[in-house]
Amino acid sequence: MLAGPKTYAFGTKIYFPDIGVGTVDDRGGAIVSSGSRGYDADRIDIWMGSGDEGLRRALTWGKRTITGKIIPYDISSELSPISLENFTVGKVNTAKYQTSKTPSPTPVESPSTKEQPIQEIDIFTVSVYKNSTPETIKRLQEVLKSISYYMGDIDGKYSDALEQAVYNFQIENQVIVSKKDKGAGYYGVKTRARLKEVYARFQENEQKRIAEEAKIALAKAEELKKQEEETKEVALFIQDFGNPKAEEVGVHVRRLQQSLKLLGYFSYKDTAIFGPKTREALIHYQEDKGIDSEEFGHIGKATKIALLKDLMELKKQQNNILALNTK
Repeated sequence: MLAGPKTYAFGTKIYFPDIGVGTVDDRGGAIVSSGSRGYDADRIDIWMGSGDEGLRRALTWGKRTITGKIIPYDISSELSPISLENFTVGKVNTAKYQTSKTPSPTPVESPSTKEQPIQEIDIFTVSVYKNSTPETIKRLQEVLKSISYYMGDIDGKYSDALEQAVYNFQIENQVIVSKKDKGAGYYGVKTRARLKEVYARFQENEQKRIAEEAKIALAKAEELKKQEEETKEVALFIQDFGNPKAEEVGVHVRRLQQSLKLLGYFSYKDTAIFGPKTREALIHYQEDKGIDSEEFGHIGKATKIALLKDLMELKKQQNNILALNTK
């Protein structure tokens, strides 16, 4: 699985030499296009697995600049998918990247100590500076991270990275014109008013994106369901051909004749009789499809598969395969 910028549609297939093919199935505030947040190229994150092993694998790989190629969906199966075996696992001390799992004592609950619901801080009504509460600073970090200005940890510290993120926002949104301006890197009244506008647009666009992606996913699911139903329908139609013998008569033979006629192999009247001309047309079709000669003149497994593929393709174009005359 890959995480890509918003310029990459979900389902995009990317091939990386010596790594394999991955699919864009995720987003992220830090996953940005070239030219943003100091990146000279599009940022792509590759899932490295879960647990300690996945963490060690990700830390061993680190951050690299490599060249990938977007490939059409229909040829992606010809290339090897990304395998975690392509990434080595080094010796990394993962302890410093994880929180302690030691359980803390359970406090005795009383009316005075009972936990109260946490109120979300309205970051657009308060200024934030180095001595602000960690909760307030965290909220500012979260908002700036969601719109790809802040890339650091949500740690409640007004660090140089956060100050730079505020400054970048101010410059790009014309709150200030240079670092010499009063308030540069400081989250004050003008900055928070501008951030409120930008964040509101971001949320609106996110809602539209989510709704559009849900709409596309639903349409794909409905199309897939329709294709599955049509494939099953055509497969049953072909199954009804049976395996007629010489001079056998029946509706199933007429359907075979009509199908071969639609595919351009039978140009005679559909008599419902499996005669020499019908058998000759069937063999001609089998030769063109590279079917083993042992199956010539008979409707075996390979012939049914070929007919299913060709009739499904024709159904997409004409949508009339099952409207054949069955008198």
